[in-house]
Amino acid sequence: MTVTEVGLMGVKPGLNIMDETTQEGQVLFGAWNSVIAAPTGPHQVYFGLEIENPLRIWAFFDWDSLEHHATFAKTFGGEAVKDLPTILTHGEFTNHVIFKPFPPAVLRSPVTQVIIAYFPPDFSPGRKDATAARIQQILEKSHGECTDVKGLNIGWGVENNFPVRGGDEGQTGSVLQALIGWPSVVASQKFQETEAFKESLDSIKALEGVVKSEVFHISCRTLERR
Repeated sequence: MTVTEVGLMGVKPGLNIMDETTQEGQVLFGAWNSVIAAPTGPHQVYFGLEIENPLRIWAFFDWDSLEHHATFAKTFGGEAVKDLPTILTHGEFTNHVIFKPFPPAVLRSPVTQVIIAYFPPDFSPGRKDATAARIQQILEKSHGECTDVKGLNIGWGVENNFPVRGGDEGQTGSVLQALIGWPSVVASQKFQETEAFKESLDSIKALEGVVKSEVFHISCRTLERR
């Protein structure tokens, strides 16, 4: 089953890692180019800073399966990313999400709005299916008539140990991630001021099992396997 690896890392202050002309940018882009070029590498890599907190960088890697990722990690993974500690402070987590549709093409948009809903670790598969369908319905209703929206990808995390950001220390859980493409941060933030968006977020928060939720934006660069 196709899967997207999702990782969140901390960026050392004062570095401009998204600028390829800087030394730190060359380290970052060099690492991801090595990943994408490896014989067992992923199909796409998307990466970008969290706009609300640019000391966090998100990275997404599209794989044929969990086994595909595991094979890469065992063969080329360590060597490809060995220089990242010179520009990054730490890794917060690396897990996997099954986005539908696949691949999560909205990450190619100029800006991606990320909505994450956290659930208990033991949230059952049956409840996940029903909840995903309901969240998709909510977001299609609220965003469907906005001509600025570039698309929607939604998916559950494979693992049930995602750190709950803003939760209790050490708290983990299952997550559902929604990715919504926008032409700009301004367009997304303007929509967030509407009643349609506020009602959609309230509806998601009110769903049975939701522990916490968050909304933020990233602007990704994309590397594609040739």
